[in-house]
Amino acid sequence: MSRVDLFRTIFQQHLKVPDDAVSEEKCTVYESSTIDSGFISGELRSEEKITEELQVEEPPQENYMRLDSGVDLSESFSGLHIKNPDWNDLSCAKSKIAEPPVETTAKDDLWKEYFQQDEDGDTFLHLAIAEGFVEAVLALIRKAPHPLFLDTPNDNAQTPIHLAAAKQNWRIVRWLVVAGAKPCPRNIRGDSPLHIAARNGDLRCCKAITDPVQEQERIALGLNYPKQPYHEINLDQWNYEGQTCVHVAAIEGHIDVLRHLVWYGADINAREGRQGYTALHYSIVRGDERLAHFLLSECTKLNADAVTYGGNSALQLGFPVPATIADALRSRGVPSPFSTDDEYIDSDSESELTAAAAASAYENSIFVRNLVDASA
Repeated sequence: MSRVDLFRTIFQQHLKVPDDAVSEEKCTVYESSTIDSGFISGELRSEEKITEELQVEEPPQENYMRLDSGVDLSESFSGLHIKNPDWNDLSCAKSKIAEPPVETTAKDDLWKEYFQQDEDGDTFLHLAIAEGFVEAVLALIRKAPHPLFLDTPNDNAQTPIHLAAAKQNWRIVRWLVVAGAKPCPRNIRGDSPLHIAARNGDLRCCKAITDPVQEQERIALGLNYPKQPYHEINLDQWNYEGQTCVHVAAIEGHIDVLRHLVWYGADINAREGRQGYTALHYSIVRGDERLAHFLLSECTKLNADAVTYGGNSALQLGFPVPATIADALRSRGVPSPFSTDDEYIDSDSESELTAAAAASAYENSIFVRNLVDASA
């Protein structure tokens, strides 16, 4: 039996946890805006209610592990005692000591079992997120003795928050952030959870990662350890392709995510690491007029004449540009793809030379597009 099957069997036979995610009625909705700091609307269920829902129906078999066993490190360590009262007596002969001096119980080691990695590097927290056991995820987060255990990467460098973002489960993402998990670890591609959420167009996951944590959220989560310093979110972190979250959102045309990232301070003029493209360049490459209008009209800090590493502006990439976008870019002083100012001649006095230059530029743009498509 695989570890995933064993995990599923434990939770289906011994815990009242459904196969699918918890219903909307059982989980409170986390809604936030640029004005609201992002505290979870409503209350997380109390520890007592979670314990009742995860109550055992029958005694577990000998080889099974109980998720709701209630690991309490302070209680466990306070229960430790010296088995041999003569251990600290220096006159006591060593031959009389037959066993280790400290006796521990299986309960003390349960948290180690919860966060032990399997052959793929996954912990039970990884598996619970992957299998959609939302109640189990919450219980495991509460049993962690330190937030470092929430950052354990598997063999693909995926931490639990990576998996939660990939599954588009914003509740789990928020719980992990509130519990103190690192918000910007890199997976095997160099993507942070925010990269994944931005690529998916998942605005709620983006908010769950970026919104400030409120003290009420942490209290409601009922963690086992004292408050730890929260890690700063790097909105302009590159993945291994040199792309920030702004780039991956622009490549996919997710305007709502871009608006949120820019509001929180992400650099809309950031250049990706390989060619130096900005979000504006990507809007032209995509032929996305709606995205280009958003960037030019709503992003006040946009540098419209930003150039790539090759020195090309958005108008000089060789891709067809809608007339309205071209006019808006020219009005901001963006360099023209032409070597002269012929394209600025008024349409009423446009000469045959201007028309020939325009036709030549269009043919060049088609040639460049074909090259890009062929290389892809």
